[in-house]
Amino acid sequence: MDAHNVTTEAVIAIALQEARARISAAERDRADIEKTLAVAREEERLLQRLLALRRGPTPSSVPEDEAAIGRNMGEAHGAKNSALSAVIEELTAAGRPLHVSELMRLLREKQIPIPGAGMQANLIAHMRRNKEIVRPSRGMYALASWGLEDAPTKSGRRRRKRVRARADSKEQ
Repeated sequence: MDAHNVTTEAVIAIALQEARARISAAERDRADIEKTLAVAREEERLLQRLLALRRGPTPSSVPEDEAAIGRNMGEAHGAKNSALSAVIEELTAAGRPLHVSELMRLLREKQIPIPGAGMQANLIAHMRRNKEIVRPSRGMYALASWGLEDAPTKSGRRRRKRVRARADSKEQ
């Protein structure tokens, strides 16, 4: 090797160490920023919940037809109502559409009973009946007050066709 290559390799090695040091510093800064963001988001969520609690239930928070049903249905509707209320609360706190699996996780964390068998399909069925909740895309749910459009639903399910063996292939 000549002296020029050795010098160039040394310069490159030093530059590589400096780049790695900048990456490490940036990763530490990013971790600090992510912690600050997480704390700020939690504070925002708690303040939104506090504000909602102080304001109390509003007449517009429960559609009129559901309010009438709730008065007549008793306990079964209470579970539905608490689940829907919790979904609306979580969507409000998030400030963005959430996937149904995320909503299920949040409801389980708060130990809120999900109507029916407690499956995603049960929650989806109740959310789809509520005029305050829209489905902007498959699996995602948002508040109608955000101005998002309901995604069109498919008209009918695909069914598998049963494949029958031909009579002549059985004979062979």
